[in-house]
Amino acid sequence: MLVAALLAGIVAVNVAALRLNLQSQELEQRRQDLQAQNATAASKLSSLGAASRVESTARGRLGLVDAEGASYVKVRRPGR
Repeated sequence: MLVAALLAGIVAVNVAALRLNLQSQELEQRRQDLQAQNATAASKLSSLGAASRVESTARGRLGLVDAEGASYVKVRRPGR
């Protein structure tokens, strides 16, 4: 009877260890996914920051403004 109880305890501990191992692997995969998402977000943020900085400099230091419209002039080549 005592041996059966000890074996049942060992089996229960092994099952718990397997569950924890599986959970650990799932959490590791989730961590890797989040790191990849974080790297993508950081890259996008860097790109957006650079574009806004360029626009801010163009407007503030250089006095540039948005174009109001475009004008096109058609030029004919001589002889045509």
